[in-house]
Order: sequence, then structure tokens, then C-alpha cells
Amino acid sequence: MMEFFQATVRMVTPLMLIALGGTWTLQTGILNIGQEGCLILSSFFAVLGNHLFGSWVAGIAFAICAALVYNMLFALFSVTLRSNIWVIGMALNIMGSALSVLFLKSFFHVKGSFRSSNMVRIPDVELDFLPPWVDGLSIIVWIALFILAVMVYMDSRTVTGMRLKAAGENEEALEAAGVQVWRIRYGVIAINAVLVGLAGSYLSTSYLLSFVRGMSADRGWMAVAAVIFGNGSLGWTAFAVILFGMAQAGGFQLQVMGVPSHVALMLPYGLVIVALITRGIGKRRIS
Repeated sequence: MMEFFQATVRMVTPLMLIALGGTWTLQTGILNIGQEGCLILSSFFAVLGNHLFGSWVAGIAFAICAALVYNMLFALFSVTLRSNIWVIGMALNIMGSALSVLFLKSFFHVKGSFRSSNMVRIPDVELDFLPPWVDGLSIIVWIALFILAVMVYMDSRTVTGMRLKAAGENEEALEAAGVQVWRIRYGVIAINAVLVGLAGSYLSTSYLLSFVRGMSADRGWMAVAAVIFGNGSLGWTAFAVILFGMAQAGGFQLQVMGVPSHVALMLPYGLVIVALITRGIGKRRIS
């Protein structure tokens, strides 16, 4: 049971970070579907920074900077130029995946994966007063929990939370009140980039200590599905993320029990489909 819990935490952490930022962008009227490409690039740059400086802090800084550049490009097209977010998002996802391979060859002269003895893993939190089932979790896990608490508070109890929702529901009224909607959208897309950068750092320098081609493994898409499921609600988005993370962890456990790998790996994606259909049916009944 403890192994399943810890596996679920490892699956949930990057999804949670990505989905939280994605929920705020959705509240402002922008669904960021380019998060898969952003995640794979930030995972690569976390390894690059960690390798060059022998520091996990440098790795996180590199990852966040890469994610910011990527997301600002998305913001330029989606917010300033008002381009179709689906076209731009898909193009950026393809570009992000291709660039990760190009950078892998250019910087490290390898094709599939890179690992360095100079890299330092993001530390785990080990405290005597913590129960065994949460002791030894990565510091990124605790940062993710803190960010969740802060965002839930801001979303429900601050003027900022109200403005985010107003930017998506009635931007004309917000502009009339003297608030520039484009600044809010750029701001939340930048926050989204920071969170994706943390998620990428977690994948490549905590969950693993290497970069592997395609290591994002559709986590960016699963986070987008959780955001769509939540429909702007941080609570529902977090609920979906936990379900998807448990499904991923359960898939690995099923493989250990002898279930064919292709069947076990289908579990999280099947749950995503079921969750979205169920949520859609629920919305229709309410309306």
C-alpha cells in the first residue's frame, strides 16, 4: 500500500503543477494546450543546467527560463495576435518535441538519452517527525502542495482571483474598470511556465536523474485533460489529477502482477476518456 501511495505521489506531482497553471490560464479565457512541448523542453534544460553547474538549483532555473521563453511565444500568438490556440498549441508541441531531440544531439551528441555523473538530484525531505508514508518525498512535492494551497486561497478569497475569472467571462467589463486583460493573461501564462518548469525539473532531476527522449510521456496532454475536466475550478482539476495519477500508478502495479503491459498502460488514458465523458454528461444535466 505504501508503495502504491508513493508511486501515486510521483505520478500526481508533475500533473498537478502543470494543471494548476493551466487552470488559471483557462480562467482568463486561454486554454494552453501547448504544455506537452513545454514540459519536454523544460525537462531537457533542467538536465542541461544541472550538468553544466553541478547544481539542482541551476537545473530548475534553466528549466523555468526555457518554459518562460516557450510560453511567452504561445502568449504572443494567442493573446496579442489572437491566433487559434489549437493550431498554435499543436505547432508548439511538435516544435518542443523536435527541439528536445535537436538539443540532445547538439549539446550531448547522443540520440536517445543522457545521464551525467556531474548531476545532482533534487533533494528529498527527510524529517523525524514525519510518518513513514510521507517521509523522503522530493522537495518539489512539498512545493507543489504549498502552491496548491496558495492558489486555492487566491482563487477564492482575493481580488486577483476575481479578476482572473472576469478576464475569461467578461473582459469588456474588466477593461472598463481600468484593468488591462492582456497583462493578466500574460501574467498567468508566465506563472504557468514557472509551474511547468518545476514539473520538468521534477521529471528529469528528481523522478529520474537523466533526460530520455519522449520522457514527458503525454503528461502535458493529461494535464490539459484535467484542466478541461475542471473547467476553471482548481478543486475539480486537482480531483482529476489525483484520479489520473492513481491510474498511472495502478497501471504500473498491474504490470508487476502480470497484466500485459499494453493493457495496463491503457488504464490512465481510458480513465481520462471516461472522466471527460462523465463530466460532460453532468454539465448537460445541470444546464
